[in-house]
Amino acid sequence: MEKVLFISNQLFVDPGSKNGGVKICTEEFIDLLRTNFEVIVFPVRYKFSFIYRIQVRLGLNVYNDYAPGEYTKELKDFIEQNKIRFVFLNLSNTITFSPVLRSIGGDGIKLILCSHGNETGDLLHEAVRLRDQAKPPVLFFSDLTIGRLLKKEAFYRYKYIDLVLTISEVEENIEKWIGAKNTFMVPRVITTEDSRWEPVLNRVGFFGDLSHGPNYAGIISICAELEKQKVPVEFRLIGAPEAAGREIQQKYPFVKYLGYLPEQDLKNEVLTWSYFLNLVFYYSRGVSTKLAKVIGLGLPVISTVQGNRGYRWSSGQMLTATGPKNMAELITQNINRRDLIEAHKAETDKIINSSPHLEDIMS
Repeated sequence: MEKVLFISNQLFVDPGSKNGGVKICTEEFIDLLRTNFEVIVFPVRYKFSFIYRIQVRLGLNVYNDYAPGEYTKELKDFIEQNKIRFVFLNLSNTITFSPVLRSIGGDGIKLILCSHGNETGDLLHEAVRLRDQAKPPVLFFSDLTIGRLLKKEAFYRYKYIDLVLTISEVEENIEKWIGAKNTFMVPRVITTEDSRWEPVLNRVGFFGDLSHGPNYAGIISICAELEKQKVPVEFRLIGAPEAAGREIQQKYPFVKYLGYLPEQDLKNEVLTWSYFLNLVFYYSRGVSTKLAKVIGLGLPVISTVQGNRGYRWSSGQMLTATGPKNMAELITQNINRRDLIEAHKAETDKIINSSPHLEDIMS
């Protein structure tokens, strides 16, 4: 089996590091490649210089998270000894390794970027949509930083990158717009788990990083709409930091904040929900990895068009809201009807059975 090189920050390939969306997507890329290749992971570290830390604090770091030159000899030796033809760069900020790699192997090496989403778009949301939560220095320098980010994204794709693997149709079109020579969308793969779903009527829930801007904005938006509804609802909320969860619970009496739960406790709790709420109301970077997890557990889901991006299935219908108000209406229409809940559970089973496998994607 041919060997390929996979360059990634060590945080996303370390089994002992905390799980999160980036780590999950990293594991999915590696699992996909392993269907056809022997994947050799090459871990790299962020820079630790004082100047770099100041740039991060001010929001001025522009694809300068690494010092690629420090890895030149090690990369050269490895590539030559293993006759590497394909190098995969995990996450967009590793594109700065491409000049070093091209100097080692010339056009004999194909450079493939495993994108987790467009960083310029995320910063744009932070500066406009989420400006109340953004740090003042980031807002102050955002015009400069966004321009520099976009210019570098286009430059590296035009100059060095042969193919960009994306995680949604939206990101694929963005990549084409900023100059990617070739793109290929990698849809999410659903992994099923043995589970016993025992839903409690009127109970819905969400789990995720409460400090993540899109998550927090989604939670606040749906809570504001549910507050207007007349039907009783219990909204179970899981995640950290605790301060954010406690604040939301205090403001909205129908919210039950459960803190951060270990994996098995999380699974046990989620299996009591009538619906998982996929609270994605705008096109932020990447995809909702947690959606694959709850589908794999067999839960009914109330999602959005934006929340479903990056997924493909040929059979089954998912309740899909047009916005927070419509989602609140769907919640109150369904949560006290066991027949409807079970019917939507059957639709989830169809989605599981008609979603692609790794081998399908690589064929």
